[in-house]
Amino acid sequence: MDYRTELMNMINRFNIESVEEFKEAEMRIVKDSRFSSIRKKKDYDGHVAMLRKVKSKANKITPKSVEIPEDDEMTQSLRKAFERCLVTFSGVCDSYVQMQLALKGKSEGDSLSYGQYKEINNKVKHMRVKLNEQMQELDVLYADFNEYSQMDDSEDLAGIAYKTYDQL
Repeated sequence: MDYRTELMNMINRFNIESVEEFKEAEMRIVKDSRFSSIRKKKDYDGHVAMLRKVKSKANKITPKSVEIPEDDEMTQSLRKAFERCLVTFSGVCDSYVQMQLALKGKSEGDSLSYGQYKEINNKVKHMRVKLNEQMQELDVLYADFNEYSQMDDSEDLAGIAYKTYDQL
């Protein structure tokens, strides 16, 4: 398999197996994680299990295993952006797990002040914003990469810039 195709397959697998499942889990978590409703019975362990599952799937993806020629800067850039997304995605999952465990503890009688909750929640929000930014960057690079990889060998990168400029 061509190294470009291999990297694209990894990105697609990440989007399908990890990101989509994460979004589903996140919707459930957000619904159940309001500070005012933490005394109600929630499936915190189920949420943590879902988060750990999607994180585990993402961690099994190894873009560094794709051997990319050093002179292929576009593919190198795509891989670096993808690696950053994977690291941040892992951090987002970890911050959500921290929140779920804190809320579970609170529901079981442990001490959790609103200030502590807010600090954890801010960490989740910060990591989520960072992931969104990196995913947008990855999407742009992926689209450019996909267009480039579908070009004839007779075209070059200047042709992409020209086409993009003309399309504006």
